[in-house]
Amino acid sequence: MPLARGHDLTNPFRSHGTAGGARFTDRADEIARTVASLREPGAKLVVYGPRRMGKSSLLTIALERLARQGVRGFLADLSKASTVTDMAFRVLEAAGRSLGKEGKASWRDIAGRLSAVATWAPDPVTGVPVPRFELGLRRAEVPDQHTTLERVLDALEASAAAAKTPVGIVLDEFQEICRFGGERAEWQLRGVVQHHQWVSYVFAGSEEHLIRQMVGPSRAFYGMLDLVHVGPMDPGHLARWLDERMAAAGVRAAGAGERLVAIAGPRTGDVVHVARACFDIARAGGVAAPDVADRAFLEVVAGQDDALHAWWGSLTPHRQNVLRAVADGGAALTGAEARDRFALSSSSAVAQTLAAFVEQGRLVRTDSPAGYDFDSPFARGWVILNALPDLGIRKDPIVVTPAATRKVTESAVVRYAKRLRRKRGRGSGR
Repeated sequence: MPLARGHDLTNPFRSHGTAGGARFTDRADEIARTVASLREPGAKLVVYGPRRMGKSSLLTIALERLARQGVRGFLADLSKASTVTDMAFRVLEAAGRSLGKEGKASWRDIAGRLSAVATWAPDPVTGVPVPRFELGLRRAEVPDQHTTLERVLDALEASAAAAKTPVGIVLDEFQEICRFGGERAEWQLRGVVQHHQWVSYVFAGSEEHLIRQMVGPSRAFYGMLDLVHVGPMDPGHLARWLDERMAAAGVRAAGAGERLVAIAGPRTGDVVHVARACFDIARAGGVAAPDVADRAFLEVVAGQDDALHAWWGSLTPHRQNVLRAVADGGAALTGAEARDRFALSSSSAVAQTLAAFVEQGRLVRTDSPAGYDFDSPFARGWVILNALPDLGIRKDPIVVTPAATRKVTESAVVRYAKRLRRKRGRGSGR
């Protein structure tokens, strides 16, 4: 099929980082509620949901809209912090970026309030002041580090109050505070933010089980926070959007959108990841059909082979067998049938292993017969292709929803296996 004139066939999908503009769709209600909370001084909201649902993009878009409305706001990502002092630094650094070089008066005010714990130096590239905490703070006792975080948040509140200028703060992966002090840390954070009237807070996180505990009865944030859950997107809407994006970029989608959602859902990030690969495959012929989506899924699995192979090799034989049982998806994993078939240990040992995988984000609980599934459809596909055959079990690596009945072709699986063997033979050393 000849390609339409005027199309440069630039891939219309982005699978890494945040997405905005035409690369983002839906979530209108969630964005509106987030913006409304950030605009309201003293408001406090939790935005939570599984990873790869588009939560980070949603928050970025909300902050962009907030800025267009003349309200200052910023996001501090706490996910990579190794200490509470790191969290305090990330909040202060993000505040500095939001103020920029033009916010000298605000910076002087904040610096004066934190002179006992931080000094400031302009970034040599941007000229924006960057905080430098006193030596030894990262090694201080955990309660003292919490005091540093409290002082930073209090300083931002006091500065906003003095300037009569509201500020919206997004604390992404805020549940990480529990790693440094447990429930006591939650109560300390609540004790600070509940009194702030010029700063609004959006607490965002992806570890749903922890967040549900934190907002539950007898816990620090019970009854204090409004909740917004970011769950799966409407599959029909997402499928149409995928088709429209492909068509706008010069590839006719002949059923690809629906198939992509069926095999890679429900997480938006996974679907878009396969859609990107699907577009790359389809652009030569100009048509993206369901079989192209299947090939794209297997290409993504192949692209993650090194990382998944290394992860698999780091596991004990018992943990590997538990994952084989999950990939098989048959009987209850703690039952006698599964234990016999997959050489599993006692029911209690299996339950502990499953709980550990859930805690690590590798598995999720489901209402399937097995009761669990892989967090990543690509990890599931890899185990089906590379580990289940050791037990003489050969299954379709592409799992579809009941609405989608077309199965992956055997030739596609064979092509994937051949590519993988060639790849390993070219220098993987395995």
